[in-house]
Amino acid sequence: MNMEKTLILYPAVFQILLTLYLYVKNYLDNTKATKQRSIKFGYFKAYAGDVPEYIQVSRQTLKNQFELPILFYFLISLLVSFDVVNIIDLILAWVFVLSRYIHCFVRLTSNYVPNRAKIFQIGLLTLIAGWFHFLLSVL
Repeated sequence: MNMEKTLILYPAVFQILLTLYLYVKNYLDNTKATKQRSIKFGYFKAYAGDVPEYIQVSRQTLKNQFELPILFYFLISLLVSFDVVNIIDLILAWVFVLSRYIHCFVRLTSNYVPNRAKIFQIGLLTLIAGWFHFLLSVL
């Protein structure tokens, strides 16, 4: 089934929006902690030292967006470049992005590791499925 290949860009845009939101959140958290003197400004030189847990969680959540999602962006680029986008790719892309949103929500609220790990695994397996589907389409 042939479909409009640019539809695959929408999940990527939503992933980018999540990352941008986390940049703003991280900035606001750091500003709050600095004003409350919970962290010293020198912390930002190497991001080392004692800081409140919410600062560590905020920073790590942002850093996570430059791990697994990089493989997602690369996959999206290849799908568009090879012009092999289909409904399966679109569904897998949305499931992956949804998993990233849920993962961030869990991390920034309860931070309950077993739930976070399950959501991460769903996203990882979805991304792996997307890569396999892509490779089967082009090889």
